[in-house]
Amino acid sequence: MSGKATSGFGARASTRRLRRGNPGLEEHEHDPYRDEVKVRTPVRCGGCGAVFRAGRWVWDPRNRAAPGKLLCPACRRERDAYPAGEITLRGTFLGEHVDEALRMVKHIEAAENAEHPLHRIMTIDQTANQVVIRTTDIHLPHRIGHALESAWGGKLSTHYDEAGYFVRVGWERDS
Repeated sequence: MSGKATSGFGARASTRRLRRGNPGLEEHEHDPYRDEVKVRTPVRCGGCGAVFRAGRWVWDPRNRAAPGKLLCPACRRERDAYPAGEITLRGTFLGEHVDEALRMVKHIEAAENAEHPLHRIMTIDQTANQVVIRTTDIHLPHRIGHALESAWGGKLSTHYDEAGYFVRVGWERDS
């Protein structure tokens, strides 16, 4: 036995530190609208005015970023009519309280969008006892559904698409 102590990590630990990321880790959900190109300077979205800075989209009240031809993922989704999320509200209770429900939905969107420029409502389609809301991200439908459930009860269901970047949320309440 040698007098030299080995930790069991040896040379493997040093080569592991040199490797960036985790090549064995695969992305669970792939967003086709996620930016592939890294932008080095702050650039303003040509559609909504959000600014890409330090690897994320933010609102810049001073609007100091250079205008660019770049569109943020939310603007590209709106242009292509390709939502990332959908929430369906239904039931007789909704028919009686649709105006209140839509005010709540728009209030939640405004609060979410203030922090996250990519979280927006794309469309709202309304029929007698059903409202379908399509969004540019997967988080906003979930938040809207939980707020409605918290405020008025009802039944909430959530389904994440395993193969893609899409969520379908349903909220239902009958009187």
